[in-house]
Amino acid sequence: MCKFLIAGHCFIIKTTNAEATDALLPTFRPFRLKTKEDKNVLFCFSGDEVISLPSDEPDETLTVDGATFAVYHNNGEITVSMTLRGVEHRMRISADRKTVFTDLTLTAPYEEHFLTYLLRTAFGVAAAYHKTLKIHASAIEKDGKALVFLGTSGTGKSTHSRLWLKHIAGSMLLNDDEPLVRVTDDGKVWLYGAPWSGSTACYRNERAQVSAFVLLQQGPENKLTKMGALEAFKVLMQSAAIFRSDRKQREHVVSLIYDILEKVPVYHLVNRPDREAVELTHSLLN
Repeated sequence: MCKFLIAGHCFIIKTTNAEATDALLPTFRPFRLKTKEDKNVLFCFSGDEVISLPSDEPDETLTVDGATFAVYHNNGEITVSMTLRGVEHRMRISADRKTVFTDLTLTAPYEEHFLTYLLRTAFGVAAAYHKTLKIHASAIEKDGKALVFLGTSGTGKSTHSRLWLKHIAGSMLLNDDEPLVRVTDDGKVWLYGAPWSGSTACYRNERAQVSAFVLLQQGPENKLTKMGALEAFKVLMQSAAIFRSDRKQREHVVSLIYDILEKVPVYHLVNRPDREAVELTHSLLN
């Protein structure tokens, strides 16, 4: 059995060989949980299951980092088929989102990418029911406060974070791909690192309180403006890393985004990739 704690949520992998499974998840090691307690488990993940696909066409298909995902919904359950370099593996998430089955052995070395991506997917689905959102972003932390940089691919999220590291002493990259935003019971909005971070090796088991979200857009000048409520909602919804075909997940995410926007502002930064742009976003830390 392997246990992990991500964004304050615990999940368990039931495996016949914990050492072999752990070897498949090197980026998850900072999130390994050693306690024997099983309280407040987000979900249990197990392998060696035979999983059949529904006869209907998938409700959604998407491609991420060269892997193709087909998503099916049936009686509240979610079945995911992942195909990578001609090899397919499957996962099924129960209707209550507390149990996840896969046909992976959880021990074969070639399964590393499959296991990482299926866990990442399962976590995103289950965590949405607990005020936690996986979001496409790059995030910087300084003195316990976080800025979350949003935008489509190529708009300069990673570049702006790198400029922060260059020009702002004491700043740190918290995640460069899909960090996690969580509203805790005390009403605070936190940004958490994750065991996935795109092409940037940044796997920090740390958190910082979110000061602002910033939508980036390349332009000939640097200009920072605060967004209105409707525009801000659209930006966060578009940035959410969720299955668009999962109605229940969408409902939870919509409610969560409204909650986030009551507490944290969203800005639009038209910018050149320079120090002046960084100074504008630096002014948002509070």
